[in-house]
Amino acid sequence: MPTELRRKDVKSLVQQGRAQLVEVLPAREYKREHLPGAINIPLEELNPETTAQLRKDHPIIVYCADYQCDLSARAAWRLESMGHQEVYRYTAGKADWLAAGYPTDGTEANKPMLKDILKKNVLTCAPKERVGVVKNRRPNPNDICVVVNDRRMVLGLIKGSAWDEDPLKMASEVMELAPRTFRPDRDPDETMKDMKKSDLEYALVTTSDGELLGFIQRRESKKMQKPKTAA
Repeated sequence: MPTELRRKDVKSLVQQGRAQLVEVLPAREYKREHLPGAINIPLEELNPETTAQLRKDHPIIVYCADYQCDLSARAAWRLESMGHQEVYRYTAGKADWLAAGYPTDGTEANKPMLKDILKKNVLTCAPKERVGVVKNRRPNPNDICVVVNDRRMVLGLIKGSAWDEDPLKMASEVMELAPRTFRPDRDPDETMKDMKKSDLEYALVTTSDGELLGFIQRRESKKMQKPKTAA
């Protein structure tokens, strides 16, 4: 029975050089963008001849688009029926990999993304820290503070008038509970338009798991975006 893997497990196996990555989406989608080191065997071409290049004594990780795509599930079972003993399915797929800001290969791998312009030096604090203590750590009076847990999962945001609350209150008592977030693979221009429409000066950039990667600031968008030169 194929085993499902999460993103970090896939990354670990790839870094160890133990995994054979196979994208089972159509060739045109693979060419646009795919996980580094992955080969392409579209599901409709998955047969003993096309899989002869795969070693049966090495793990195989198959993936497709996202959770709603079932191509990787069908491919994993087919590979097992062909005699491959260690087959894994990266169920969340390519969309999940991109949403974490991980590198890719392909013709669109170098397209502009939020991960290229985000600021990583954002102030963070724990939910039980006192507002006054956090306030004293601010480099600038207008800075924001992202409230995170010990795994950098975003719990809230302190900004604006929240800094004027009782300094003895905890960060969790004054924070904005559901700050807007974007994924790192999002188009910067579209994001800035969205922020302008929603009157957002700041927005957080997180993985699809809610882990903080950094933040973007609308008023600096023009300065931060630099056109990429052709190779």
